[in-house]
Amino acid sequence: MPLPGPSHNDVTTQPICPALAHLRLPPEHLPYHLYSHPEAAAAVRNDTRCYRRRRARLPCWGYEEDCPPESRYSPPVCDRERESRKRHHKLSNTERFWLEAGFGYVREQKRQLVALCEAQSQNDSWLECSPYARYCRARNLYLDFRRLRIQENHFGKRFRRDILGPGDIGGHCKVKADRLKSMTGHEAHGLMSWYAELENFTSLNFRPTTGNENCDVMLDTPTYFMKLDLGINMYHHFCDFLNLYVSQHVNGSFSTDVNIVVWDTSGRSYKDLFGATWRAFTDHSIQQLKDYDGKRVCVREAIFPLLPRMAFGLYYNIHLVPGCKNSGLVRAFSRHVLYRLGIDHGQPQIGRLRVTFLSRITQFRRVLNEDQLLSELRKDSRLHVNKVDYDHREMPFLQQLQHTQNTDIFIGIHGAGLTHTLFLPDWACLLEIYNCGDESCYRNLAALRGVGYVTWEGNAGLTQIDQLGTYKGRGDYDKFVNYTVNPTEFRVLMEKAITYVFNHPAFPARHMHQKEEL
Repeated sequence: MPLPGPSHNDVTTQPICPALAHLRLPPEHLPYHLYSHPEAAAAVRNDTRCYRRRRARLPCWGYEEDCPPESRYSPPVCDRERESRKRHHKLSNTERFWLEAGFGYVREQKRQLVALCEAQSQNDSWLECSPYARYCRARNLYLDFRRLRIQENHFGKRFRRDILGPGDIGGHCKVKADRLKSMTGHEAHGLMSWYAELENFTSLNFRPTTGNENCDVMLDTPTYFMKLDLGINMYHHFCDFLNLYVSQHVNGSFSTDVNIVVWDTSGRSYKDLFGATWRAFTDHSIQQLKDYDGKRVCVREAIFPLLPRMAFGLYYNIHLVPGCKNSGLVRAFSRHVLYRLGIDHGQPQIGRLRVTFLSRITQFRRVLNEDQLLSELRKDSRLHVNKVDYDHREMPFLQQLQHTQNTDIFIGIHGAGLTHTLFLPDWACLLEIYNCGDESCYRNLAALRGVGYVTWEGNAGLTQIDQLGTYKGRGDYDKFVNYTVNPTEFRVLMEKAITYVFNHPAFPARHMHQKEEL
């Protein structure tokens, strides 16, 4: 079934549209942005360099209150609209998927924002959050970090709860104590909620950003405070980046003139193997909370974005509607990041598929006979096969993305490198050789991105090679061994992936081939 794509015939950057160039948005995203920013749309409506033709209505992301369903960006596709065993659901599967994993998720975050500290005048502070303080934003915020004392807690917890007491965080506004207390419940894990940081928010008797006597540092630029997951693991770290992008939609701005401050209350260094990705979100260097140790900081606009391990969040703890795929939100994230990082995509060859085989150099989950499998694949004239090792020491991350974006079939055994699925073309297919007992992880990621997915079914044809025997008896034993793969069974999986790509209506070479036949 074809995935519905956005129409982008109305706004273009060819020739360059000066009034929109500063947005640095993919050309296909511009009409959607203009829908929710009417002042920007009015500024370019009569500029023929920006509009190719008139239309009665711009398309919309879907979370705008007046956005009709037929105008939504890249809606999901489901095999069936109702689950036979769950007829009590009032919504169709398509609508449920859109609400839980698409731009409907943004709409719910926006709708659920609650004022926790209300401004009494125009220059006052304010604070609002979505339930469980998963996303919050504030104006004219005061933060006193004189309790932080990172040098005394160098190897302490990353998300300590003792650094902001009553009066150390607040604003000149009226705190709604009952509403603030109602945000509790998910703060046990630091990467699920901002409540632990905001629970002592206090009504102050001074305006933080008026005068400098109460501030050692004034942050006039919009500032995102971020609690990050593992920077050495692509699966975990891209939960950070995806939720930052989702938060930008909630906040209504994609400006890169923003500060990003990593909220880490320990003195430990944060190793980030994917640091080049920050260029898609900010023009400035990433700051650390320890940069403000011992200082009183006043912030004109503060955003506490959605977090990577929220209950039913994107995408770590998500439970997808079975049989549905293509989150427009995840698709837009992929386009947005690739565009801002300058990743180009080439055209597939007629009749040939670009295959990337991701090899592992780790101790476990290696395919020990991968050279045999590759040899068999290279005999197929329909395939152009590359073996890659996405080791950051050998291949910089942006180069990895360039390779992934120009891949039609991506092959690998279970591991964080399969997170590259987020940046495959629309028509691509992920072949996860074996999911190692973690069935939903990359199947869900492929479904969110809207690409094909095939994997080994059962254990027949797989041989576990346990050289050390160290992990026997563990529940996750399948992840701590190496494998040999039956070439014949592997070929069956490969044929499924090949058929998927060649038959995908968006596969460019398919249309090129049809034109040549005519």
